[in-house]
Amino acid sequence: MNKGGYRRFVLFSGLAFALFLFSSPQFLTAQDNLPKGNVIGFLYAKDGTTPLEGAVVKFKNLTSGSMFISSKTDGYGIFKLEGIESGMYTYGVVTEQGDFNADSFVGLKVGGNETAKLSIALDPYDKDAAEAISEIYKEQEKNGEALIGTIADFNPNTRLAQVQIVKGVLQVNDKIHARGKSTNFYQDVDVLMIGSNKARRVLKGQTGTLKLEQNAQSGDLVYVVPAKKIFPLFLAPLGIAAVIGGNEAVTYGIMKIKDQQEPVSAKKN
Repeated sequence: MNKGGYRRFVLFSGLAFALFLFSSPQFLTAQDNLPKGNVIGFLYAKDGTTPLEGAVVKFKNLTSGSMFISSKTDGYGIFKLEGIESGMYTYGVVTEQGDFNADSFVGLKVGGNETAKLSIALDPYDKDAAEAISEIYKEQEKNGEALIGTIADFNPNTRLAQVQIVKGVLQVNDKIHARGKSTNFYQDVDVLMIGSNKARRVLKGQTGTLKLEQNAQSGDLVYVVPAKKIFPLFLAPLGIAAVIGGNEAVTYGIMKIKDQQEPVSAKKN
């Protein structure tokens, strides 16, 4: 195994262990009795070095639903948060220009007044992507999943599907639901192609190619569903926030949490 593969293996193993630890019955039972800790962090622009002032970071506990809000970042991009519980979190950043959703979940293991340290960088979307992603989030909140396209062509030998995007956007690391007369399955999108080139996202009016894990048919519908049915903090984000560093009290990275393969129910009012 090469060094890059080893690092990814170690990171994924750490994420899997953190998810197991923070979601275990023993942890959930004892969670209310655990001492609380602190977070100190640094907020940067996309380059990872330019500090951003006047923003706040929001952390939402995936188990309890509790929301924790940091102090505003200072001239060095530093924010602080006291009295946070150990657990798995989604997070987001509120700036004067707009809001940024997390690109992954983060695990915090703090106690006895310990401090988790992490650095976050913000990456704005372009205008078209921001509008398309907002459209997806709003439909997911309303219906539980968002229709983004149809399968224009499927090769059963290679399982490569041509997906025509009719609205919104399809992105790498999205979770999709393919549905038709004899098709009904979920999978993650690991690789997207436009023509012969890899792409991060495919927008309305474009056709992307991806490999399906099961057979499908031309005309099947393709939906995007939120991972673990956890909705992002902001429905009209300006971009994404990514943790780019942390100490031993922080587990972070692209975390894929597998759902049970079942239809997503529409959100009830």
